[in-house]
Formats: sequence, structure tokens, C-alpha cells
Amino acid sequence: MQTRKIENAKLEMVDKFVRYTNMNIFLTGKAGTGKTTFLRGLAENPTKRLVILAPTGVAAINAGGQTIHSFFQLEFGPQIPEDSIDRSDMSQRTPADAIKRASALQYQKMSAVKLKIIRSLELLVIDEISMVRADLLDAVDAVLRRVRRNDKPFGGVQLLMIGDIHQLAPVAKEEEWALLRDYYKSVYFFDSHVLAKTPYCCIELDHIYRQEDRQFIDILNKVRNNRLDTESLNVLNSHFNPDFEPDDEDGYITLMTHNRQVDEINESKLKALKTKLLKFEAKVFGNFPETSYPTKSELELKIGAQVMFVKNDPSPEKQYFNGKIGRIVSYDKEDGLEVRCGDELIEVTPVTWSNFEYSINENTKEIEEKEVGSFTQIPLKLAWAITIHKSQGLTFDKLILDASLAFAHGQVYVALSRCTSLEGLVLKAKLSQSGLFNDLTINQFVTDLPSREPNEEQFEYNRKLYESQMLFELIDFHDIESDLNGIRKVVFANKGSFDATVNEKIAPKGQKFHEEVVEVSEKFKRQIGGILRDNFQIDNNLQLQERIKKGCSYFIDKLSELEEIAGLPFETGNKAVNEQIKKELESFRTDFFVKMSCLECCLAGFEIKKYLATKNKKIVEAEDIGKKKEKKPKEKREKGSSVKRTKELIDEGLTIDEITERRGMTRTTIEQHVAELVLNGEVEAKDFMSKEHYDNIVEYFEETRDASLGRARDVLGEDYSWGELRIVLNEIKKNNSI
Repeated sequence: MQTRKIENAKLEMVDKFVRYTNMNIFLTGKAGTGKTTFLRGLAENPTKRLVILAPTGVAAINAGGQTIHSFFQLEFGPQIPEDSIDRSDMSQRTPADAIKRASALQYQKMSAVKLKIIRSLELLVIDEISMVRADLLDAVDAVLRRVRRNDKPFGGVQLLMIGDIHQLAPVAKEEEWALLRDYYKSVYFFDSHVLAKTPYCCIELDHIYRQEDRQFIDILNKVRNNRLDTESLNVLNSHFNPDFEPDDEDGYITLMTHNRQVDEINESKLKALKTKLLKFEAKVFGNFPETSYPTKSELELKIGAQVMFVKNDPSPEKQYFNGKIGRIVSYDKEDGLEVRCGDELIEVTPVTWSNFEYSINENTKEIEEKEVGSFTQIPLKLAWAITIHKSQGLTFDKLILDASLAFAHGQVYVALSRCTSLEGLVLKAKLSQSGLFNDLTINQFVTDLPSREPNEEQFEYNRKLYESQMLFELIDFHDIESDLNGIRKVVFANKGSFDATVNEKIAPKGQKFHEEVVEVSEKFKRQIGGILRDNFQIDNNLQLQERIKKGCSYFIDKLSELEEIAGLPFETGNKAVNEQIKKELESFRTDFFVKMSCLECCLAGFEIKKYLATKNKKIVEAEDIGKKKEKKPKEKREKGSSVKRTKELIDEGLTIDEITERRGMTRTTIEQHVAELVLNGEVEAKDFMSKEHYDNIVEYFEETRDASLGRARDVLGEDYSWGELRIVLNEIKKNNSI
């Protein structure tokens, strides 16, 4: 993974928090401070398994991700928070209850791929967070917790929110807010229930890259922070010129609040041109919603029209960028349009925008973007005027602003901050304090921002907290214990429906697992905690790493004893009971497979990147194993132990790896079976490894007379697997050589 070069010290802090902690982050800052550039760098060189989402289709296309609603499959409209419904009498449900219940059920319709993505997700990025309503963020939290079966905020996923709270606000229609006002202080994301109960840090960027005019920067800051004084207001209004009509070659663009105003200006200007009307039809393939179109699908232009580029030039020449203003000077069917921007002449041909959805790469098991639709069109739009909303993220040297009909918080600031200098600004209507629509709720939130800004000491604390949490997660077995209890509960409640062997096998498992695994793991955590208190190093802490190696070996042995559960005859004559036990078994198999894989990967020591990569890959593979089992012709039901079934497959000529794949078990478990078969004299150890490995292991044990697998591996090296050592040791024990 490449390391990104980051100039801004605050962006470097964000990068460190994303890379090395699990802290939720709000990255904010004035327009032009580099938030979008940071997001692009994160997408190009991800440090964790991530998805990038945005509240609108256009914002999602620009960010290179999906919309929040499409990714989480949420209905549009109010999302009533989960903790607000009294379920004691569902017959008295209100309309709000119905909305809440509908949204709560959405995740059940998710595809297997979507479930895999969410369950293996590490980082969720939401761009343009200022437009995300509080109820929508709570709905995201609810789906993540439910799908991941994790009751931590956002299901344990790290959240990176990017945006400027002073820019465009979320939309809540009157009837929607009538439903939501009983649950929320405001519509803004920071008043969501989930953010009220989880810590998050705020990092505010302050270095302006868009403007260099110091006086203009100071005035913009005052507008943004609701501190515009009379002197600064007068400076802005000195640019008031209601009769200003720029020359065609000047390159001014007009920003207005409403679409109808913009359309009237553009249509009248286009109609006034005496040149031939040129029509360009977009080519739309697959899934590309009309609300996400970056320009019109039926684009009407003329030579002489003022236009704006709506995409960065994808060619190596990089002649244009999103927001660049120019004028059409010629058109040829073969060569396309020519647009003059100052002294520069640019040939313009159709380009393609892609609509992506996230998927899982079947080979690497990594999250990746998959193109599901495309929109190909000339990358231009008429640009005598555009709406303030559509201008977000763009930069203009010359700007005419008509904010006389401003109606929402942040509109005037967004418009003013698009301009690079006061010199290029013209006001069609004077600005007033009352027209700035500053929201007291936002002002209070902004006042509190500095108290959430982290320093190096807090970063170090959160880094250590994250590393220790991942280490303790490795040796935590409460999920598997919960799965076992779920299986036992179904079996004991329906004793008469199950084969007698099921009751006999399941009954003692829970208590034994609690005593030999859960209680031991809690003591082990205390030991690990003591070592870390004395020396918080993980990678180079020899004492800690030795304890982890021994602990993993112990827990693998103990968990292997649960393997036979998967082979028990759980099928009954009761369809409802079969569905219940199937659900519990699926949960157990997934948790068991992932945990065994993680323990195996840490047999040589704990490394956080390796652990996380293994865990998330195995979460995806666990889903695949379940699918393969369903599609595979039914294997004859195992009678007797799971070891017996492994022996049958060995007799069929299958290798350990092939048996692992066939049975959907871990390699360590199959090696345990082989070791037991060797001890019973049913198979020979030399058949399961190279002659060199077999001879060297035999020689070591016969010379040392030491049955410690750990010491054997220290001498022989990591090329010798724990399974090989155990298999040969059992053969020597069978022959009474040790």
C-alpha cells in the first residue's frame, strides 16, 4: 500500500487517525481547504476496507461512490429512530411506527454480496455530510449494527464524515419534520442519536487554497461564522451593480438560488444567438439515474454560447477541469466542438461518467467498485447562469451573484466562496445581515468544534486503544458462546424433534466451553493487559508475542472440540424448528470459521494489519462456504464423529486442502482430525507432508524426547506447520517413543 504525501499538518493528523485508530472523525473546513483532494487520495490509496457514500446522486458521482440510500437500501422519507417505538402494543402503531418498522426491515432484502461488504467493512466515508439529516445517519447506524450483529455505534465501523457545516443544509419538508421533531433537536447530522452516544473528533482545515485575496478570505470567514460586521458588509456591497452586463468575452457566470431563474437566463441567451442550434444526445447504459446526470441528456448548444466544463479532462493533456468557463467557437462533426478559454483553444469530444456500486472481488476478496451504468455526453453545460446548489465544489474567477431569493442556511456563503477574489465579484442584489440565514444551532456546534480537535497525545492514546482492542478481540469468545447457547436453546426447547445423539452431544458443550475457553480467555486478557501496562509495544514485545502464540495454540485445540457440532443430525420433521436451528448453525459456523482462521494466522505472533486482513477476508469466505454448501449435491449424512468423515475423504484420495474446501472447515481442524487418526493407527503421518519435513520432525522428537510443539517449532522454524508437528508427534506417541 502506497503512502500518500500530505502537505497540510491537519490532513496528516486525519490520515493518521484513519490509518491507525478506530476513532470516528468529522473533517471540516472552509471552502477550498483541500477536503475533496484528501478524499480523492484516500480513494486512490485506501488504508482500510472502505466505501464512499454521499447524500445525493450528483455528489456520489463526484465522490466516486454510491448514495447512502442505494447502498443501505433505505426508503426515502423520515427514518424514525429505533429506540423510539414502544413494541408492547403493536396494534396501536402510529404512521411513524410504520415508517420505523419498514426501515428496520430493509436490510433483510440485501443481496449476499452487499451483506459481505457490510460485514467486512472497516471504514465508512460520507462526503457532503452537511446535507445528511440526523434521522438518516441513525438509520445507517441501525443497519450496520443489525447486519454486523455488533451493538457498538455503526456496528464497530469507523466513520469519516467530510463536509462544511456552513454549506448546504439537509432538506426536511414540513410534513417530514412534523414526524421527526419529537425525536430530534434539529435536522443536522450532529444531532443524531448515534453521535450523541459515541466519541468523535473534529478536525477543521483552515488553509485556503482557492482564494489568495487576504481581505476576501477574512470577509468569507466572517460570513461563515455569522460575524459579518458593518464594515465587511459594506465592502461586499461596494460590488453591487444591478445593471452590470458583461461582454461576451469576459467569462462571467451568474449564480442564482432557483432552477427556474437559471433556465430563463440560459434559454434567453441561447435564443438570442443567431447561429445554428446544435443537438447532442447522451448515450446512457445500465443503471445511471436521471437525478445523477452531470449535464442534460439532450444538450442544445450554439456557436457563441458560454459554457462550463462539467468534468475534469480525463486525457493526459488535462486541458480543462470541472467548472472551467469558456465559449464555443466552432463545430465540426468529425473533430467535435472547439471551446475558447482565454487564449486557449480546446477540442471537446464526448466523455463518459460511470455509476459505481460496491462489490467483492472473488479472487482477492477485497471490496472494489463495479461499474453498473454509464453516461456519455459532451462535458459541457450552458453557463451564463447556474444554481448555487450546482456550484458547490467549483471555482470561478469572475462571478455575478443574485442572492435576492436566498432561502436556506449557507447559500450565500457557498456562492461567495466560489469566487477567487473580490475583484471578480459582482452583486446583482445587495446583501444584508438578515439574508445570510445563519442558524443558531450550527453556530453553537461550531463554537464547540475546537474542544473536539485532537492533538498528538490523543492520537497516541487512540492508537494504543485501537491496537489493544483488536488484540482483545482476537481472544474474545463471547460470540461463539452466544451461538452455542442459541443452538442449545433450540435443541432443548424441541427435544422430541431431534435425534437423541444431538441432545447427548450438545448438552455438555456450553458449560465446558465456558469453563475452558471463555473463563480462560478472560484471565488471558488480564495477563495481556498487565504486560501492555508495563510495556505498550505489540510488534517488538517478545513477552507479549510468546503469550499470544501459546494462547492461540491452546484456544485452537479447545475450539477444535466443537467441530463435530456441524456434523450432527439436526434435521427434524418440523419446518419451523429446521429454520430456527439453521439460522443458529449458520451464525455458529461463520463465527467459528472466522475465529479459527484468525487464531491460526496469529500462531506466529500478532500483527494488527495481518489480523485485520485475515478477519475480513474470512468473513467474506465464510459467506461463500455457506453458498457452496447449499449448491453442492447433498453429502450423505455423517454418522459418528466428524473425524470419521475426514477419514472417509482421505480414503477417497483427497488431500488436507481438498478436505478443508469440501467440508468448509479450517485447515487446523482437519489437521487435528489427521493427528487423531494417526494416533489411532488408521493413517500414516508421512502421507501428509514432504519426506524432508517428516524426517526432520521425527529426528527432532526422538533426539530431544521433548513433546513441546512450541519448542519444536522454535528449533525447526516457521516453515514447519503446527499441524505437521502434531501429526508426527502423535505417531511417535503411538509407538511409545515419548
